[in-house]
Amino acid sequence: MKNTVPLPLYRLACILLALFLSMSGFMSAHALGASDPSSSGKQGGVHQPRQPVAQADPALLPLWAVLEGKAKGKVTVFWNAGSGSPKTIFGSLSEPMKASESSARRFLSEHAQLFRIDPTLSDLVLTRQTASLIGTQFVFTQRHHGIPVYDGQIKVLFDGEGRVRAVNNSYVPLTGAVDPIPLMSAGQAVEVGRTHLEKSQLQGLIDETVPAPIANLVVSAEGGVPRLVWEVIHHTWGPTWQVFIDAKTGQVLKSAEDLNRYAPPLQGIGQVFVTNAIVATGDPSLQDNKDAASAVPSSAYKTVGLERLLGTSYLDGEYASSSASKKRASSPTHQFLFDRSSNGFSETMGYYFLDFAQQRIQALGFKGAKSINARQQVFSVDRFTKDNSYYSVSSKDITFGTGGVDDAEDAEVIWHEYGHSIQDDLVDRFGTTAESGAMGEGFGDYWAGTLGERYNTASLNGVPEKVCLAEWDSTTYRTGTPTCLRRLDGNKHYPEDMVGEVHDDGEMWSAALWLIRSVLGADRADRVILQHHVLLTKDATFNMAGHALIETACSLKYPVSDIASILRARGFETNGTPFSDACPIP
Repeated sequence: MKNTVPLPLYRLACILLALFLSMSGFMSAHALGASDPSSSGKQGGVHQPRQPVAQADPALLPLWAVLEGKAKGKVTVFWNAGSGSPKTIFGSLSEPMKASESSARRFLSEHAQLFRIDPTLSDLVLTRQTASLIGTQFVFTQRHHGIPVYDGQIKVLFDGEGRVRAVNNSYVPLTGAVDPIPLMSAGQAVEVGRTHLEKSQLQGLIDETVPAPIANLVVSAEGGVPRLVWEVIHHTWGPTWQVFIDAKTGQVLKSAEDLNRYAPPLQGIGQVFVTNAIVATGDPSLQDNKDAASAVPSSAYKTVGLERLLGTSYLDGEYASSSASKKRASSPTHQFLFDRSSNGFSETMGYYFLDFAQQRIQALGFKGAKSINARQQVFSVDRFTKDNSYYSVSSKDITFGTGGVDDAEDAEVIWHEYGHSIQDDLVDRFGTTAESGAMGEGFGDYWAGTLGERYNTASLNGVPEKVCLAEWDSTTYRTGTPTCLRRLDGNKHYPEDMVGEVHDDGEMWSAALWLIRSVLGADRADRVILQHHVLLTKDATFNMAGHALIETACSLKYPVSDIASILRARGFETNGTPFSDACPIP
């Protein structure tokens, strides 16, 4: 429905109302993305970890009213904590136009003051343009004298009719000039980072088989002070360490951070388990017995075709490669028929189930220009002796641990880690805060569960997958019958069940996604849940992601009232913007 009030008068009314509300100290949850910003974050006397809700800078409210006045229907906004400018906006934000870089720049230029960006946009470089099921997105990276600004990025999404439907703004307003000439070299920065890392963290740094250290020159404004910085990345066959070093003084600016996205302790022709040994046999009493072949009956194995191999005699294919493994299985005839006593079996499992995951993504419509993570996923199965696995956001590789049950013997562990790779492809370094990290783990669990149900239903004569994940891998560290790494049918509620551990907290997100799957159906839910990531920032909250799910479902013309009800029932409206039960006016 169009406004019947002339637009200039409508804008004036919005501006006056915004000024009045800001002066009176009141702003609706719809505008601020918060229902109670003064909440203590405690319930029942127990502190609940919660991401703070940022507020709008009152000086920007008249400019916000102008943008909102041009929009059609409801607009949802979240604000940047530092600048007070819009961080994420969902809604029909413009009239239809050609989805192009110039149109995106024109939109940003019109609202440059609101976003607190340089109105000339000369420091924004288009670094990515992607087509998807819900439209075309343009990603601009901020540069200062040609040097990337760390985390400085703006994303503009156009829907199929050419309307701007979403904006993500992590542009970094620089309060002063930054001399772009470093006083220390990249090599010197690498050595400073090496010296900084504790001796226990240095294990593996001198291993010639790991990737060489990386030093990236960036401008960082962390702490409010813009400066020239070396971002140094040290790879190991365990953690991937990130260290920030002042490029002028050589000072280490903060403690090293491990960039890996870990799973918790879990875990041609080829031979694989149907998901895992317990799912394949229906016998929860099976035990690892130190990788003994005799520990698992032959009925657990299935001979499968290994498609899209590149003909190297190794498990190298279009979408998966075991090339990070130390001692690789090789077959000039491309027959990889191993039992679990050989690491070749884990390699085959990794290849087959990673390729299966990518084929599922493409079957949902994400292919060609709209593809998601359609790259060769490199992995290793014999580098990490702990009972753990991880995805590295730096090297983009997956490492499967060999402690307990070898992690790559369980397809649900493989799919969980691939979930991190998917998210990293859609949102750079997704999962940097408590809630986004929990969503990363929750999505990985959902992805493992939805793939498991599809694969097992086809492979086990119509027997669907249960909501228990990684039954086989978890036999070495869980009790119960069957053992479960985690489940998808929990009843955790936000925020009182938050404990500050991303895998535990992720269960409330995976359970909500699993319920959405039950009302939308597998195909629709998988599309929405995969696609909604493009609307997120790396530090999104549960509430932001809930709105992104609804916005994505609307764009795909799927019903949203049940999605909103599920998210609401799980508490994700708490301290956030209310969810809509209907799509905005197109």
